[in-house]
Amino acid sequence: MLGQDGIIKGELYDQKDETIPFATVSVMKLPDSTLITGTTTDIDGNFKLKPSYTGTYMLKFSAIGYKPSYTRGFEITGPGFTKDIGEVVMNEEATMLNEVLVKTWRPRVEVDNGNMVMRVEGTAIASGNTAFDMLSRAPGVSVNQNGEFRINGKQGVAVMIDGRLSYLSGTELQALLEGMPAENIKNIEVINNPSAKYDAEGAAGILNINLKKNSLAGVNGSIYAGFKYNEQQLLNGGLNLNYKKDKWNSFLNLDVAERGMIRDQEISRTFPVEDGLKGFEQIGTDERKRLIPSLQLGTDYDINERHSVGGVFNFTYQDRVGDWDTYSRLTDAENNNIANIEANNHNNEEYATGRLNFHYVGELDTVGTTISADLDYVRLKKESDSRFRNFFTYPDDTPNSLENLFSESDSDYDIYSAKVDFSTPLSETSNLELGVKTSKVISDSELKYFREVNGDRVLDPSISDKFRYEEEIYAAYASYSNRFNDTWNLKLGLRAEQTKGKGGSFSMNEVNDKDYLELFPNFSLEQKVSENYKLNYSYSRRITRPDYERLNPVIFYLDPYTYVVGNPGLKSQINNTFQVSQTFFKKYHLMLSYDNTVNYMAEVPSTNPETRETSLSQRNIESFKSYSATIVAPFELTSFWKMNNNLVFNQQDYDFEIDGESIHNDNLFYMLQSNHQINLPADIKMELNATFRGPMAYGIYNIDEQWWLDLGFRKSFMDDKLSVSLNATDVFKTMDMHVDAEYSGNRFVLDQYFGNQAVSLSLRYNFSKGSKAERKTRQNNLEELNRAGG
Repeated sequence: MLGQDGIIKGELYDQKDETIPFATVSVMKLPDSTLITGTTTDIDGNFKLKPSYTGTYMLKFSAIGYKPSYTRGFEITGPGFTKDIGEVVMNEEATMLNEVLVKTWRPRVEVDNGNMVMRVEGTAIASGNTAFDMLSRAPGVSVNQNGEFRINGKQGVAVMIDGRLSYLSGTELQALLEGMPAENIKNIEVINNPSAKYDAEGAAGILNINLKKNSLAGVNGSIYAGFKYNEQQLLNGGLNLNYKKDKWNSFLNLDVAERGMIRDQEISRTFPVEDGLKGFEQIGTDERKRLIPSLQLGTDYDINERHSVGGVFNFTYQDRVGDWDTYSRLTDAENNNIANIEANNHNNEEYATGRLNFHYVGELDTVGTTISADLDYVRLKKESDSRFRNFFTYPDDTPNSLENLFSESDSDYDIYSAKVDFSTPLSETSNLELGVKTSKVISDSELKYFREVNGDRVLDPSISDKFRYEEEIYAAYASYSNRFNDTWNLKLGLRAEQTKGKGGSFSMNEVNDKDYLELFPNFSLEQKVSENYKLNYSYSRRITRPDYERLNPVIFYLDPYTYVVGNPGLKSQINNTFQVSQTFFKKYHLMLSYDNTVNYMAEVPSTNPETRETSLSQRNIESFKSYSATIVAPFELTSFWKMNNNLVFNQQDYDFEIDGESIHNDNLFYMLQSNHQINLPADIKMELNATFRGPMAYGIYNIDEQWWLDLGFRKSFMDDKLSVSLNATDVFKTMDMHVDAEYSGNRFVLDQYFGNQAVSLSLRYNFSKGSKAERKTRQNNLEELNRAGG
């Protein structure tokens, strides 16, 4: 008899390197191929089993739509026997039914324990698009007017790449994701209830981008190029190269992309005064173009079968040129024009970030005890040079005037992080995970404003300043899981994070200290009621810390009447989420959740009616609550047409105070996402994404509904080595955004369109010289740079 320590495990993949869930794994005794026992793969294509006999055996793998696959015979020698089969590749099987070629479909969206996984690899819509495009179209994900991601309408999302937090926010995160081709992505995870192993950052959840992994021995890779038109002509190209030999597995990813946008915007503000309302109206065009080269290098070395070390280096550079031209009109209480301002703003910005990671992974015994360690260093630097030219004209006899304002900005971030994770099975059905992490962030920024006086630049010290912020986070966690039987599966976790921060500006000569300990419990209980009905109950407590730039009290100039100012006293946002998930017939899902947020961070405007100046600042509002329901419903309409649908409802309630006035803003947010995968004649793949997003509340703001349609076609040649893709985004140019707000007698209206309508053509050629090799995967998560928007 085989002891409890014995285990056989492995992973199933198809020819396109995609996992095969719910496949049958059979243990067959040799030489007569007698069936002894078996199991099925999980949603990620993994399997584990414990055969109960000694002798010689082989494994048989079978799944609908695939040809059966077999391992070579191997001998189980006795108690404690363990074998890792590694990666097993199954070939697709096409069958003829009524003279129609039928292939089994794989779901594009899969759900497990309330978390969703969207397959990106091999989809037509991925070609020519970027990681940012795909994230914004993930199930339940939306993007607000500031380009920030939301999950099910909720703010506070952490973005990870291969389990590592991206360390960027705002425009820097968008630049990173736009420099990452979607075709290099395997899938995107929408993690609503992360375990205690993950950083507690990200109150609404985590978006994790899993990149493709090398699984071939020898040399393999791809080269690609593309063209995009969105009122600008943009080119991109790149190379993916992998090399695996003996104990070394190395890769190189190089991408160079032009990204651009033309935004049209209209703004209207009215301010109460004693004799009526004063007004401010503005129309503007924002044109940006960026060159984004990026490089990723990595290698892993297998010391032996149980221990490996490796390193990864990432570098991203951005050279951005932007022009923001506006025409503004000021009116008095009787709506008479009293001044006009023509503004021509120009910005040059250079941004670079480099990240170095060293890691170790080890198996300490044959029963599954593992330990891993990661060391990370990140350096981020951004330099910006801006010119603001404001020409004032007046309808009366007041002389016209010209104002030239200049700014120079320099921001630096150094981020250090170290972590250790340990995992060990306590029994045949239970497991314990422990870990510690420490990180340190040093942020320095300087902003100088100059005014033109007699043709010379003269420093304006009243609005120039330096800011320094240092932060340390010490974390530890414990996580326990136990599958009691076929019905109940429990996961418990607790994470503690001690945060110490110190920041201040040089001009104010004051220091703002932060020192607090927070506990983040995590709970998940799965109940398998029957083969066709499963329940999951969960609770989690998470945090969203302010981006470092939000703590900087320096004024950031937008136009003569609008500026952004930081808030050094901004507190971290704490979120408590309760969720019940139901799965019907293994493919239909209903998720119900309740969120209660303390210190919710929202942008709050403050307006001076006399000067008409509006300042925008992040503040903590009193209360935010939301009640949401998410439905996932896939359908196979015909043998060549499959549809995935995702429907979200979210009741949002905000309570806060502005200038002594209590304000309540509530809204029923809803969003329908429908993805269609269609096999056309001549082996052309067509994909269609349709999204309708209802009205959304965001603090004081209300955002009107939007809808859009994306379309993609893909055709492969030369035995799938060459692929050609044609994509169109926002086909009907309907992603225009309308935002309005009313507070203390003020009214704000914004209409803008971000130039989402585009057509792109891309080509990719895959090459390889090698054979399938065993796959090893690892994940590492960081979060500090996610807040270093600079």
